[in-house]
Amino acid sequence: MTQPSNIRKLLTDTKLGLLPYLNQRLNDIEKTLKQQENLQLQPYDIQLGDCKTLAANEPRPAITQSISLKFVLTGNTKDKLELFLLASELQNDLDAAIYEWSNREWHQFEKPLKRPVTQITGGLDYEVLTDSDNSSQITLYREFDLIYPVSF
Repeated sequence: MTQPSNIRKLLTDTKLGLLPYLNQRLNDIEKTLKQQENLQLQPYDIQLGDCKTLAANEPRPAITQSISLKFVLTGNTKDKLELFLLASELQNDLDAAIYEWSNREWHQFEKPLKRPVTQITGGLDYEVLTDSDNSSQITLYREFDLIYPVSF
């Protein structure tokens, strides 16, 4: 049986992976959001983007994998400012969770990541939904790179 790939370990491993860690943090965030009336966080989406292998002058080549996460927050149109504030808070919480995870993995295991996540980019899109009464949504994008060795 072959071993799971490094990117699979980094994203999905129950002890090591970003997604289980992020899911745990999102459960806590959702509990807070559920206290807000007419507000809902949809399941997030993940996409893997550009992937580069750098081997110049390296005894162990490094892979840089671009990760994109998309979150959708739905609420009442009349609460537009509140929806933007909550989306901004969610963005801050997500970024903190990604940084915490990457720093923990880099320091604790010293194998999975060649270095922790150092930059997260993205943005917000606001849209009034035409198929439902007074609803709008904010789509939140977070993008970052994972840099890890070809083999652990």
